[in-house]
Amino acid sequence: MRSIFEAKILMIVAAVCAVAYMLFGYLNPEKGMDNLAPSDRLNMKKNIVVLGVDERAEEHDVGRSDTLFVVMFDTDKKAASLLSIPRDTRVRIKGHGWDKINHAYAYGGRELTQNTVEELLGIHINNYVMVDFKGFKGLVDAIGGVDIDVEKDMYYHDTWDGFKIDLKKGRQHLDGQTAIQYVRYRDEEGDIGRIRRQQHFIMAVYERITSANMLLHIPGLAKQLTNMVKTDLPLSDMVDLGRTLHSMVKEKGLAMATVPGTPEYIDGISYWLPDITDLREQMVKMQGATMTDRYKSAAELMEQEYTAAVEKAKSGDDSAENKEAVKEEKEQLEKKKEAEAKAGKVSKDAKDDKDAKAGKADQTAEVKKSAGTTVVRLVNCSGSKTAGADAAARLRSAGFTVISGGSGEVVAQTTVISTTNNGAVVGRLSNVPFSHKLRISRDGAADCDGVIMLGADYK
Repeated sequence: MRSIFEAKILMIVAAVCAVAYMLFGYLNPEKGMDNLAPSDRLNMKKNIVVLGVDERAEEHDVGRSDTLFVVMFDTDKKAASLLSIPRDTRVRIKGHGWDKINHAYAYGGRELTQNTVEELLGIHINNYVMVDFKGFKGLVDAIGGVDIDVEKDMYYHDTWDGFKIDLKKGRQHLDGQTAIQYVRYRDEEGDIGRIRRQQHFIMAVYERITSANMLLHIPGLAKQLTNMVKTDLPLSDMVDLGRTLHSMVKEKGLAMATVPGTPEYIDGISYWLPDITDLREQMVKMQGATMTDRYKSAAELMEQEYTAAVEKAKSGDDSAENKEAVKEEKEQLEKKKEAEAKAGKVSKDAKDDKDAKAGKADQTAEVKKSAGTTVVRLVNCSGSKTAGADAAARLRSAGFTVISGGSGEVVAQTTVISTTNNGAVVGRLSNVPFSHKLRISRDGAADCDGVIMLGADYK
């Protein structure tokens, strides 16, 4: 009798413990860094994170996720959408503090990237697709290239990566090599302009793959995709999703968006600062969900944490792990500068000799003391004797420090050449007070931020 009684007591205790455990779990769910329990993250569609991975040749450097976006499928409503995430988006990466989201791949590969994206967006990621950029050229060549309306002249030269971009405005047929140039080009718009070009390119690839003459390229395409794509999607799901996506895009088009936010420099490092509350409202719409009080309050709390973290970083009162992340970023920038300086040393020595003979060395040294200004070397190639002085006066009135570069052979169009890809500097150079085209040619040994070749079109 006693044993039965004790058994009932134990059952009651067990039941009470179970109820207490469930109640605790409900009131205190395990939360991610987005202040939401995983079960509270939106999961109304099939969400697939796509990573374009830029692997590095250096030992122990696994690279970064150079391109990052999420594809959201609604098979019932035959709708699809794509959200691009700027690679400079400042997020909190588990175990590594606040950093750029593309560094999550370097810290923890695809898994940490996927986890970070889930917490940033407040949604559940169902699957991943990882594309190795080393195979990108082969993929475009396998489909016979793509037709793109290049929106403007694009020039960029990077001595560190040995990478050069030189595309002309207008309708062009791009092969693998030139397609890489198009999707990787960065100008004064930074990541946002590049994301727009990547979205433009995605649609061009889609149009090419679904064209009537694509059957000729399928064998090569299948082989190339196998070599460059990794995914946890079963083959049957890939086929079904491909058919569904084709139907969706054909009927309604593919809705594209970008994480809302603002660009900002913190401690010399460029970031994209997301607007969390706007982002979460965007996710509710894109997922076809309803904004709940819990989801809204979590977004507001996360917004407060973001703002506080940014203020700490700006004031220098940052955590050790965040300072370490910034230190690593700065070390990478310094390595690039050293390599650029080494590559440009011969040309710089020759340039210095020429400047000395022309009596300009003292002027250059004096200009270098002007900290915080944008320094430009103005070369009059307009054919007009008075245009150079007029342009220099306008530049100084606009806040630029001007070094005289003398005159040169007449050119038709005024060109501004940035010697750095620093977004803030490129942005200022894009605002010189007269019509021009902008090019980027990084030169770590340059004594100015930009060179202006004043053309015959100067007004």
